[in-house]
Amino acid sequence: MKIKFWYVRHGETLFNRKGRLQGTCDSPLSQTGILEAEETAAALKNVYFDRIFVSPAGRARATAAYIAEGRGIEPEVIDDLHEMDFGRLEGSRFASHPDEVRHCFDIRDFSSANGETLFEVEHRIDHAMRTIRQSCKDGDRVLIVSHGMLESLFMVHLFNFDFRKFDDERHAEGRSGIPNGGIMTFEFDENQYKLLSTPVEPTAYKPEKEKKTVHIYFVRHGECRFNLFHRMQGGCDSRLTETGVHQAEIAGDALRDIDFARMYYSPLGRAEKTAEILAQYHPDMTWKAMDDLKEVFVGDFEGVVVNNWHDEIEERHISRGWKDVGGESIEEVKVRVLRAFDTIVKEAKDNENILVVSHRNVYVNVMRDLFNIARPDLFEMARKAGKQATPNGGICRIDYVEGKYTLVDFMKTPEDYWNSLRTKK
Repeated sequence: MKIKFWYVRHGETLFNRKGRLQGTCDSPLSQTGILEAEETAAALKNVYFDRIFVSPAGRARATAAYIAEGRGIEPEVIDDLHEMDFGRLEGSRFASHPDEVRHCFDIRDFSSANGETLFEVEHRIDHAMRTIRQSCKDGDRVLIVSHGMLESLFMVHLFNFDFRKFDDERHAEGRSGIPNGGIMTFEFDENQYKLLSTPVEPTAYKPEKEKKTVHIYFVRHGECRFNLFHRMQGGCDSRLTETGVHQAEIAGDALRDIDFARMYYSPLGRAEKTAEILAQYHPDMTWKAMDDLKEVFVGDFEGVVVNNWHDEIEERHISRGWKDVGGESIEEVKVRVLRAFDTIVKEAKDNENILVVSHRNVYVNVMRDLFNIARPDLFEMARKAGKQATPNGGICRIDYVEGKYTLVDFMKTPEDYWNSLRTKK
């Protein structure tokens, strides 16, 4: 099992600012601490987390809340991630007991003050990490939000790191060894922990680009009533026909032997129904709606008969867009389609298969914006091959390999895709 970890120390607190010891006691984030938590959230905004674990202390939970905002992940409290217990020295100023405090920190043992020993903290660390590992899956990306002293003991205990030397070097630079809001990364692989990056201030953190491959299978929804009647539908909706249900079932059967980790689908009814049918073939797959995968909204052209406006509709798709008639501009569509794919890739783990259920013009925009294939060229290539460019229930495959998209298969009918997969076998 391989797991990558990000360890974040909470933002500055009232007791941090006043120079008071806080282990199991607590104090709220200061205004600086809130700013640090916001900076940490900004530094990690493009990092996807499968799980977030947090100390029970309010300062850690408040920091975690800033990072977790908008992610749809609830931070999970693990009691063993609390700060070292400083005993009767809790809440005291460092300057009030300088010799005793220095001695306890030097030997990493506060038992003389009725606090914790190093052995007790290391036991907690081992138990916390075992609990996290047992609840995670291979390839998970995990955020831990906890404390400074505990983080230094993490580094010594898990990585055999010379923290004293590191801390001295940082102080010589006028920096903290464990800055508030700071970010450290490490991984667990083959039953060993490895430190990837030492703690740095959130403004100094530079996330490394993940080296991964993602296989994306794009499926157009099955035929619906407006398709049958040749009416425009972007933001409007109509139900799948019997043929459309059958097309979705064939697509599901064609893809049944592929192990999908997750599925993203447009929340419009025709795509959602198609997604429901596909999900029956993959009961262990997680799936969720994504607004950015909605069909292009064509404003006042919603519901019109396509043949009556064919030339203008094509012109608008290619160059004019729909903004002047209450719909979306070409640029707006481009931004959200690229954002959808960025999110899909960011959330995926290495070598995962991802299912995407969306619409005709989203697919056409993907071809243009990812592969520089213009709309007229896409349809002309399909015509010359005697194929449909965007068949209902059609399947297209796109691979993402270390920062670059590759078109593996243009969209094929579900029947053709079924046959192509069986032929490869």
